[in-house]
Amino acid sequence: MAPACSVFPASELEAQIQVAGDGRLRKGGRIDLSACELFSMVQYECQIDRPEISDSPVRCWPVQRWFRRCQDKKGSFMVETTAWEGTKAKNDTGGGVDTS
Repeated sequence: MAPACSVFPASELEAQIQVAGDGRLRKGGRIDLSACELFSMVQYECQIDRPEISDSPVRCWPVQRWFRRCQDKKGSFMVETTAWEGTKAKNDTGGGVDTS
């Protein structure tokens, strides 16, 4: 069974990654999350229109997820940044919405 995951707002992600899974500060200095290599993955969320009917259509929608691969003294680690990337983009553009 996987260990429990802590829940925190995306705005705290940069502070959270400074601590390793064992609760100790990561070695090698402060990690700049925006400097870590960016990866993406598409998953699909699906729903059955009418589950009580055996041949009911299944509808699926793509869900884009983002990850960063960072480096500390022990090696590399991956962190999901999907929500953080959204808040980062909002802050970088001053919170406005691009309507062009």
